[in-house]
Amino acid sequence: MVAYLNIHTSYDLLNSSLRISDVVKKAKNEGIEHLAITDTNVLYGYPKFYDACLEAGIHPVFGMTVYLTDGLYQLETVLLAQNNEGLKDLYQLSSAIKMKEKEDISIEWLKRYANHLVIIFKSAEEHHLQFIDAFNDKEHVYLNQDCIAVNQRAFVWLNTMRYLNNEDADTISALQAIKENSKLDLVAEQEDYHEHVFNKSELRNLECSDELIFNTDKIAQICTAELNYHQSLLPQFQTPNGETSKIYLWQKLEDQLNHLNLNQTEYWERLKHEYDIITNMGFEDYFLIVSDLIHYAKTHDVMVGPGRGSSAGSLVSYLLGITTIDPIRFNLLFERFLNPERVTMPDIDIDFEDTRREKVIQYVQEKYGQLHVSGIVTFGHLLARAVARDVGRIMGFDEITLNEISKLIPHKLGITLEEAYQNDDFKQFVHRNYRHERWFEICKKLEGLPRHTSTHAAGIIINDHALYEYAPLTLGDTGLLTQWTMTEAERIGLLKIDFLGLRNLSIIHQIINQVKKDLNINIEIERIPFDDPKVFELLSQGDTTGIFQLESDGVRSVLKKLKPEHFEDIVAVTSLYRPGPMEEIPTYITRRHDPSKVEYLHKDLAPILKNTYGVIIYQEQIMQIASQFANFSYGEADILRRAMSKKNRAVLESERQHFVDGAKQNGYDEYMSKQIFDLILKFADYGFPRAHAVSYSKIAYIMSYLKVHYPNYFYANILSNVIGSEKKTAAMIDEAKHQSITILPPNINESHWFYKATNDGIYLSLGAIKGVGYQSVKLIVDERYQNGDFKDFFDFARRLPKRVKTRKLLESLILVGAFDIFGKNRATLLHSIDQVIDQVTDIEQDDMLFDFFTPKQSYEEKEELPDQLISEYEKEYLGFYISKHPVEKEFNKKQYLTIYKLSNAKNYQPILVQFDQIKRIRTKNGQNMAFVTLNDGIHLLDGVIFPNQFKKYELDISEEQIYVVQGKFDKRNGKTQLIINDIYTEEAFESLKLNQTKQIIVRKVDQVEGFYQYLDQENTNQSIEVLSFNEQTKEMSKLGYIKKNSSFLSDLVKLFKPSDIRFV
Repeated sequence: MVAYLNIHTSYDLLNSSLRISDVVKKAKNEGIEHLAITDTNVLYGYPKFYDACLEAGIHPVFGMTVYLTDGLYQLETVLLAQNNEGLKDLYQLSSAIKMKEKEDISIEWLKRYANHLVIIFKSAEEHHLQFIDAFNDKEHVYLNQDCIAVNQRAFVWLNTMRYLNNEDADTISALQAIKENSKLDLVAEQEDYHEHVFNKSELRNLECSDELIFNTDKIAQICTAELNYHQSLLPQFQTPNGETSKIYLWQKLEDQLNHLNLNQTEYWERLKHEYDIITNMGFEDYFLIVSDLIHYAKTHDVMVGPGRGSSAGSLVSYLLGITTIDPIRFNLLFERFLNPERVTMPDIDIDFEDTRREKVIQYVQEKYGQLHVSGIVTFGHLLARAVARDVGRIMGFDEITLNEISKLIPHKLGITLEEAYQNDDFKQFVHRNYRHERWFEICKKLEGLPRHTSTHAAGIIINDHALYEYAPLTLGDTGLLTQWTMTEAERIGLLKIDFLGLRNLSIIHQIINQVKKDLNINIEIERIPFDDPKVFELLSQGDTTGIFQLESDGVRSVLKKLKPEHFEDIVAVTSLYRPGPMEEIPTYITRRHDPSKVEYLHKDLAPILKNTYGVIIYQEQIMQIASQFANFSYGEADILRRAMSKKNRAVLESERQHFVDGAKQNGYDEYMSKQIFDLILKFADYGFPRAHAVSYSKIAYIMSYLKVHYPNYFYANILSNVIGSEKKTAAMIDEAKHQSITILPPNINESHWFYKATNDGIYLSLGAIKGVGYQSVKLIVDERYQNGDFKDFFDFARRLPKRVKTRKLLESLILVGAFDIFGKNRATLLHSIDQVIDQVTDIEQDDMLFDFFTPKQSYEEKEELPDQLISEYEKEYLGFYISKHPVEKEFNKKQYLTIYKLSNAKNYQPILVQFDQIKRIRTKNGQNMAFVTLNDGIHLLDGVIFPNQFKKYELDISEEQIYVVQGKFDKRNGKTQLIINDIYTEEAFESLKLNQTKQIIVRKVDQVEGFYQYLDQENTNQSIEVLSFNEQTKEMSKLGYIKKNSSFLSDLVKLFKPSDIRFV
């Protein structure tokens, strides 16, 4: 016996634990010459199985297991492809089964696809005779050894194989339990399914007849199907007038070059160079197809990114509108994108605004046909944490134990159970008892197996033939998917384009549309100035919240030090701020501010590295250096760059010699040549594709431009995109306030689900209010659009459908100020809820009937809620304060005490703050101290309370309470912090201040009645001098004295606005 023709691999999801690599390795060791993959209804594993078999010198046979049915009985049937026609039949049959979501198929279905298939029935009994008789006219129909004899049909040896060794039978029970969400029977003896991969001695013990062995091997030999890689499967582009794609492409390029006034020698030469490479490689249709779908997007209100990846290095892409980056202006290389010396499919990834990406996919489906366009499958696997929980669940572990397991496995990408086992705590858990050890044993057997399918986030396959002719299909959440992964589909030769959804493009588009609608200003993105000083000022200040690629604290810090002045600075920062090249950032910044410090290993590097101040940042620079010094073509230079980044020693040594030889021929000495090679080798590891950096820096610049010139619209849209995230919303609201943008409370006649920008400020979203869901907001806004603004609270309550008119909804809207526009305070409106809740009637939607039958509703005026309570409600329902922060309100009331804010205080001056966060820690010496976050209502600052001070205040301080603090400002790791010496409650500080006051300074005395009655002209030990400040002359004059009497002082304070009096 030299053939195993019934292998179920792990890609028969949760039905087999047999890894392809394991079965192929064992088969080779056992001398098996033929293997057939026969997963149930699916062909997911074909490419991996085919490659593994060829590498091991085993003949791969393509098959599939199906279940035939007549409505009463089922019969397991194995189908094998005789040839490539049979392989296509299997593609179509599997696609049909998965697309129709079938578990079994009829005889008629199978007959449609059976012409080039070998059919083997398994375990057939008398009641299955009609299944077998239906294929009497077909030659290659067989029975396995467990069938009854029928019509002289030949027998073959066919045994299901679903796990590797006899002792792995438990994996099938475990997988079945995971699949069915049931419990594993740990008491009963493990069932032996006899479905492991047999070894030689087990085969001999079977005592198969010579005829059985002969028939089995004969079948294997007649099955000759192969997977054909790198086929030319590009769809053909339908040109308007039937001309060839090459001619049509050249016409479009020529016209566009003239249209853009780029009729210069440099552009013509580059265009001809690119066109020749593209057409010689047969990719003209590819460029036309991509250009067509991008043209559709741009003419149907879908924003497209400026480019992505290396495709921005192509002039052809630029002229076709695929990118908006001129590669000559930005010094980009075509060969980094499409290299004639490394024949692979071009790879153009496209960014669309994420809310309209589906519109472009729908266009492609309509243009090429439903079966001609599909997504791509991906597989979820039983990785360490997932398999640990799954197996724990089927073994009956409780939730506490499952959570313990999750905590014991480190959060590290690619972590394995074996790595986790090296941790002592995890090891102790495993050996806590026999049940845990059994759990670990099963987990390790299942770890890494594919568990389920999902959809590739961006990849779309396009063809002008039905895709099932080239690859099997299945159904995903959003439509058709290939059963093969992205790399497998591409290797066959299918055209894959990545349609990526980019949230930032949606934000840009929303801002442009709203500015057009509200302000009648048409922002043309391609015409904005890319040298706007205000943009670079914003970036230099690090005000980059909400800006693509530039938001992180680290990038902000770099921008503040660099102080960008040109677009190229943004490109450099986005390229350098990554692990590896980050170490070059200080050098880049130093040289950028002082060009005299720029150094070159050789003067001929200057033209290539001038823009980056002698620092190699981009992959394109590596290619240019190889071309300049060693006369490499850009194609050869790209191969060199790839070899360097992959660290293939053999290839590197060959390329090093190639480089040195070329450099010597070019007039450079060997020592210098080797130094230059080592220089580019150092940077090849982390050189960034410049084309991608320029493209994404353009998006960053556009967002910065919009933030500078249309800040209300920018923040409104950024906020709209974080609805649902209280933390992000609060941070964004805080930053908007710091930028002097007015945040307006939700307004029942203005607000929507999204935040709304106006000239006055930004109206908060109704969706940001806790207790107000999307459906409620939709009903409110729809009612407003259809029947006009709400006239008052009672009008709103009457017009709102009673199914959503709950006390909770009305309270939420009132307490955040959504009805403030009606001129009634929040306490009065809260008191009015009972009227509108109690008087719900079926006639309330009819204006006339309602007015006729319902007594007139009226407000009972109530005293407004205290300021502090209003603030607390805002925080509770929104997660942040709309009106002034309680600390800011308190500051305004208490500023007569000569207190300061974080932004203007100096060392040891009293600052009014609240502690947003108190993080208590223990020092190495066992003493307690704390790190705190100080909030003055506008700004945040880190504070430190060292042990000596902390022991004084530890029991008295708490979060979100207001205090007066004093201390010294200090810089640590480039950030300012306050080392706190003293902490006072407001009352304690006020008492202290009044005792220590030596002078009282007042202004606008003439506007204050009864002031002089508190003054004496005689100075005593218990007197405080009172001075008047003249704002026009900026001079002080003495008015008299006041007794140091607390009631006197309190009365005096009440006479003045807090801003017009100071105790010094």
